[in-house]
Amino acid sequence: MRCQMIDRRKLLTIGGSALVGSALPACVSNNDGFEFHRDTSRRLSSTTRFDAARFAGQWVIRGEFVHPGQPPLYGTVAIEHGAKGITGISISSGASGRERYDARMDRAGRITVGKQPFATQYWVLWVDADYRTAAIGTPSGSFGWIIDRNRKGGDDRIKAAADVMIFNGYAKSRLKLR
Repeated sequence: MRCQMIDRRKLLTIGGSALVGSALPACVSNNDGFEFHRDTSRRLSSTTRFDAARFAGQWVIRGEFVHPGQPPLYGTVAIEHGAKGITGISISSGASGRERYDARMDRAGRITVGKQPFATQYWVLWVDADYRTAAIGTPSGSFGWIIDRNRKGGDDRIKAAADVMIFNGYAKSRLKLR
């Protein structure tokens, strides 16, 4: 049996933990198929200086970890904020339109999308002091983005976000920057 790569949007839609968990054993057994973007033996931590109100708003995907031969989605992300932190994430990308996902925060810098048993945590690994650029990933390494408030510029911050991702075990060869 040959495993196929899992579409990144599916990870948000159904919460990748269950999908990846069910697909992984077959993939590991034949070395074909789903591969994570991160060395999970490396410790991962989310930022502790996270302010949900400042994080909310419009972002542009400036970097994405993708499988070889897979194009980046590059698009925009809208983060919604409420009384209990982050409450929703909307993603727009090319012809696929806009998709919205309910979200919640249990801890600073950790955004949960989906409901148990399919919930997945997306960790804000780093955000610059002015909340212009951020690095986001999953503990499993199934997902990683660099987002910025602008489509261009801020190359020093984009590099800093990429460096944070690499430090946290993400494969540099899989990072595609806009």
